[in-house]
Amino acid sequence: MRRPRGHRWSPLRRRLLLALAALAARPALAQRNAGPYVPTPWPIVDAMLALAGVRADDYLIDLGCGDGRLVITAARRFGARGYGVDIDPGLVKLANANAAEAGVAGQVRFDERDLFETDIGAATVLTLYLLPHIVTDLVPRILAQMPAGARVVSHDYALAPWPHDEELAFDVAEKEFVSGTTHTRLYRYVVPARIGGEWRLELPGASPARLSVRQQGWRATAAVASGARTSEVDEIVIRGATVRILLPPMGRAAARTQLEGRLHGDALEGEVVQPSGRGAWRAVRLDAGTR
Repeated sequence: MRRPRGHRWSPLRRRLLLALAALAARPALAQRNAGPYVPTPWPIVDAMLALAGVRADDYLIDLGCGDGRLVITAARRFGARGYGVDIDPGLVKLANANAAEAGVAGQVRFDERDLFETDIGAATVLTLYLLPHIVTDLVPRILAQMPAGARVVSHDYALAPWPHDEELAFDVAEKEFVSGTTHTRLYRYVVPARIGGEWRLELPGASPARLSVRQQGWRATAAVASGARTSEVDEIVIRGATVRILLPPMGRAAARTQLEGRLHGDALEGEVVQPSGRGAWRAVRLDAGTR
């Protein structure tokens, strides 16, 4: 069993954690029946943090934090800040004690709180080990609150219907003791930028056009209006803060134009790829005051 560097759980602490797992047969009713506490085995902790790509500048939130091991490990190993919530006061007390013992109490905090009442808007990383209906119910809040490019890693259950960006499957022998199976799946998601609305599109060598983006979560369609002509955009893909747009032939252009860019506040900026070469493009949000 791998542990955070420089840290060893005492035999008493290990027995306490196992006892907590055994006693957690009661459902967390106040938290929409989120399910019993099942501690995440250490190899899975390591894999979740690696899949999330945790860095020192990250703020990690763990919903249903249990004994705090994910948040504490992120702080000790990578220098990240973190926050965890759980509705079990005993687990919250244990998590804060573990943080103090690990020397990261100044970087992390744990509170007794319903996960559905927890603000996740500041998180750059979100970790989940919850029942399937719970993670599904969280999807709209994640897409609405978390910043573009934030990473979400869910243990065992996908955030349906949101398609994951990456999946990792492996076996962990010790998991069988706490959950009855060795099989593990981790799902990684990248929160898309929210770019729905009206934009003034500026392309090199062309008059400004109007770009109208219709977005629902990770899905988006768009139309571009130039002069009296309005055409549907052939493709628009949003991944984190980056955007790729494939425009239909416009004006004098006989071929489609590919825009690759990134969201910066209320502007999209990047590189335009045309048969004649590359250049800079920009789109400025027209409805910024209404958002």
